[in-house]
Amino acid sequence: MNIEGLEKYLNIDPNKYNEPSLEALNYYLKRYMLTVPFENIDVQNGVRISVEVDDIYEKIVNHQRGGFCYEMNHFFKAYLEAKGFTANMVSATIHTPGGGRSLKGSHMSLIVPIDGVNYVADVGYGDLPISAMPINNQDSDAIIEDINGEYRAIYVNDNLFYIQKWKDNEWDTEYEAELEPRDIHDYDYNIEYNQTNPNSTFVKRLLVTMPKSYGRATMSQNNLTLTKQRDKEKYDVTSENYRQFLKEEFNLDVKINRLEP
Repeated sequence: MNIEGLEKYLNIDPNKYNEPSLEALNYYLKRYMLTVPFENIDVQNGVRISVEVDDIYEKIVNHQRGGFCYEMNHFFKAYLEAKGFTANMVSATIHTPGGGRSLKGSHMSLIVPIDGVNYVADVGYGDLPISAMPINNQDSDAIIEDINGEYRAIYVNDNLFYIQKWKDNEWDTEYEAELEPRDIHDYDYNIEYNQTNPNSTFVKRLLVTMPKSYGRATMSQNNLTLTKQRDKEKYDVTSENYRQFLKEEFNLDVKINRLEP
């Protein structure tokens, strides 16, 4: 990976931090998440996904694209390791509305241990804060406040934690994840499923999202939603305007086949 090229693209000062620390992690995390959108456009267009780091670099830096969890967290892991961090990919199961679950272990999250504390540094999920979350006991006050809400990572047992967001006056679990480190090839089945199986939400629906200074921008094949704290602005997506929305909100210049006339 060309670290210099990536840091230039992310507008990272390479001399700001000389060793791994929580402050450095949060700096890199914020710059990445505010620059690189979560998006599944290649899946929608039937383009095969590569999780090779050099291929992801080409996609993100040279073509100014984003990706979904397997690309984003695998790539960010490689960058963090180049900066001296230890970073572990872990498997997570997403909790869906109405009490449902995604395919078990189908989400890739990222854990970074610093000074004896495990931090969640997940850049491949559509609704998380732009700073790392320490995994703590439920009675801890380690709540991460973000413009998009309040979040926490809760220790359940030696191999399980929950990612939660405060919604409707209670903690809502976004996903549950195991602490056991994984290899990229442990996700081979899920990567294939989520780019080819018609039952996968990534095959069914377009999703482009990223945090913004005002909150969050999210685009589907039907709507662009701009979330500004508790207010939401929604716009219809059409074949005439989708390229403009992609450029203005996500800095993406790419055709989406299903939205073409």
